[in-house]
Amino acid sequence: MLNPSHPRLSMRSRRPPAIAAVALLRAFLLMLGLVTVLQARAGPVEIGQPAPVLKGTLVSGDHFDLADYRGKVVLVNFYSSFCKSCAYEIGNLETFRDDHRDEGFEILMLGVDRLQDKSRVARMLGTYNLQGAMVDELEECGFERRYPTPTSFIIDRDGVVRDKASGSKTLPRLRELVSPHLGKR
Repeated sequence: MLNPSHPRLSMRSRRPPAIAAVALLRAFLLMLGLVTVLQARAGPVEIGQPAPVLKGTLVSGDHFDLADYRGKVVLVNFYSSFCKSCAYEIGNLETFRDDHRDEGFEILMLGVDRLQDKSRVARMLGTYNLQGAMVDELEECGFERRYPTPTSFIIDRDGVVRDKASGSKTLPRLRELVSPHLGKR
């Protein structure tokens, strides 16, 4: 039988039951504030401004940090493995990258698919020998989490965003977007 005069029991019995609810509410509000702050950081990407932070693990398992690509021209491409325009574009991206890799051109593909579709994304990237990650698995992402697919950002050798292009890009369009930045070393 419980002894109501036991010190632990008497302390608990004197504590109002609302304290637990208040503590839970405070924790919830703190988490909500943290989420709001993190979402506020991922604002619109500004042309002519430094590229936002982008870190994570590629589907290959290798870690990447966009900052490590300084000195290269990088196309960051948001796409979906279910997007017909993305399927049309991906071969052009591979061809352009292969033709300009020696000039310091790289591509980072960011899959906006559901995590359940990661194997489909990995298969697509493997078919075209491109590196990429799942947006929902990124460690840090200063870009918005979702864009209409495909959407690409061109980042110059100094880490500055130089252009944003939506829709499927042909080889002539890729030359137009990227080539002006390849000659600058």
